Amino acid sequence: METPQLLGRLLLKFDTDAAAVPDDLSAAARAPDGSVWVASDEHGVLHRLSPEEPRVFSHQQRHDVAALLGVKTGDEMDIEALDMQDGHLWLVGSHSAVRKKPKGKGVAKDLARLATVEHQPARFMLARLPLPTFDAPRSKKKGAAKLEPSGTGNALVDMLRDDEHLGPFLVPAGKGAPPGALAIPSKDNGLDIEGLAVHGDRVFLGLRGPVLRGWAVMLEVEVEEAGGGFLQPKRKKKGGGYRKHFLDLDGLGIRELSRHGDDLLILAGPTLPLDGTIRLYRLRGGLHLTEDSIHKQAPGDLEPLFDIPRTEKTDHAEGVALFSYFEKDDSVLIVYDSPSPQRRYGPCGVLADVFRLF
Repeated sequence: METPQLLGRLLLKFDTDAAAVPDDLSAAARAPDGSVWVASDEHGVLHRLSPEEPRVFSHQQRHDVAALLGVKTGDEMDIEALDMQDGHLWLVGSHSAVRKKPKGKGVAKDLARLATVEHQPARFMLARLPLPTFDAPRSKKKGAAKLEPSGTGNALVDMLRDDEHLGPFLVPAGKGAPPGALAIPSKDNGLDIEGLAVHGDRVFLGLRGPVLRGWAVMLEVEVEEAGGGFLQPKRKKKGGGYRKHFLDLDGLGIRELSRHGDDLLILAGPTLPLDGTIRLYRLRGGLHLTEDSIHKQAPGDLEPLFDIPRTEKTDHAEGVALFSYFEKDDSVLIVYDSPSPQRRYGPCGVLADVFRLF
């Protein structure tokens, strides 16, 4: 495994309202026009930043994708990952349940909060959005569409409920819970989608959880138009509409995915909300897997690249996107949740890192 080589930092300059600067960046994507798109995981808003000068991105544009996708005001989408494909932006929510945190206002109240698991339907989102700034020919552009919701989540979760590996983590919540509520929250090793890469009609989804006996899970789903602004998993002649790929990531879960040629880059970190190793891996030929698979670490297959330097309690690496620093696609852009004071620049700026790819 290589020592990380920091090529430099990008300054992401948001608008003049310091209160509007996201401090929980969860995803990033580089568009063909050179702009950088970022998302904060608790809001249904995407931010487009354009090059102002070398290594500085500004001219912020806010896009309320929650409203575009029919999400009710106040509902949390929990956008965890972005990708660009054929003139479209794709996004995915965590598909997770959330256990409330203790607030230190009394033992009884804190115990009650720890026993409360919330269900937020807007988190069950996989969507494709056409954006006019992209360079793809109009003939290839399709309208906005999202994975069709159901009374118990959406079509993806409905398929996974019967899965021999993942089904036990998707049991419904107890009596009185709303339809679709999951009993196991994301931070309890429950379902938590945090990675996304799109290749044609194939969508790769990286799971932060569950991790099964140290093996991380990546799902591969082929999607097709269902009409009415909806997508649906493409059913195969032999049955299931998805594949599973198990990865030896040293016990870590998947935090983000990114395409690099025929390979998949995998940002991995702890499944639990704790400070720990954040590591970048390369899955050779990951875009051309043709069946369920298991990948141990080995040269030419699954390779650890380097660890992302970390700071206790701050600078949690969450988003990764391919970047061109000196040469085309020679590096990765990393954005951070909970940025440290040292990562702030002025009242409205935050610094992202660019690491060399080996």
